[in-house]
Amino acid sequence: MIFRQLYDANTSTYTYLIGDDASRQAALIDPVREQLERDLKLLGELQLELRYVLDTHVHADHVTAAGALRERTGAQTVGGPGGAACSDVKAREGDTLRLGALEIRVLDTPGHTADSLSFVIGDRVFTGDALLIRGTGRTDFQNGDAGALYDAITQKLFHLPDATRVCPGHDYRGHSESRIGEEKLYNPRLAGKSRAEFIELMAQLQLPRPARIDEAVPANRACGTPARLLASAWDAARPADGFRNLSPRAAQPLLGQARFLDVREPAEYRAEHIREAELVPERSLLEAAASWPRQAPLVLICRSGRRSASCATQLARLGFERVFNLEGGMLEWREQGLDVVRSGAQGA
Repeated sequence: MIFRQLYDANTSTYTYLIGDDASRQAALIDPVREQLERDLKLLGELQLELRYVLDTHVHADHVTAAGALRERTGAQTVGGPGGAACSDVKAREGDTLRLGALEIRVLDTPGHTADSLSFVIGDRVFTGDALLIRGTGRTDFQNGDAGALYDAITQKLFHLPDATRVCPGHDYRGHSESRIGEEKLYNPRLAGKSRAEFIELMAQLQLPRPARIDEAVPANRACGTPARLLASAWDAARPADGFRNLSPRAAQPLLGQARFLDVREPAEYRAEHIREAELVPERSLLEAAASWPRQAPLVLICRSGRRSASCATQLARLGFERVFNLEGGMLEWREQGLDVVRSGAQGA
């Protein structure tokens, strides 16, 4: 079996390349969008045909490369039934996928998220964020359930042979792999803990909200494919008066897919603006929009989100079908550390 463990330092994410020596068929597990070219280069160097792209769950900390890999290679994307609707294969407990002589066995391991899967290949189990090395995934968002996670680990993963190699989706302490037997003995969240004790422990963690969750979850529900992001964002965003409020992190993946319209005054725009945004001041917006196609996706921007919300309402009343308001405006966009263009001029 061909095995490579790859790493994205920005998100502490492991991506795994698995290949069959004879057939040269391969799978990538949990690929990261920013590492797309790295992974394609490695596939080419090893003369492998990518057959499957497997996501262990809908990720909240990075955007998957699954859709882009499908477009570039023709591979099938794989996820759980409760995960991304755009997955080609909805894998369930007990299903098997084949790479030549290699068998990929699917385990349903919910708890970190409702759609979490693990994959058993040879003497390795790829656990995503369910079981980490000396830890577990958190359970406080995306329909997480501490009791379900405890059951999945203790009743499924811990029933694998003790020598089974644990290959997690992340590591934050410098470990690359473990063994099932080790985690039974030394995992501090699980060793000697009852189900009730585990649930209590997880409830007390008080972890910070993932920094990219507003961007990553909608994107990953669309397999990370830009063409699908607009529909995904529309479904996921908070509805208002005929438009949708979109956080900066959720709006960022739509750059290049929607028109970003800055409705502030020219002096404000010159002082600081989103690179791709067009200046269309509020006073001239309706006149300018008269000739625009009503199906055009629009993201409206102002300083704080108030003026743009008013403009979004007016455009929705004119019959525009996909209008987004940048919630928090430029203030929140800047607070999130997202890219801006500055001229040094003073805004109004």
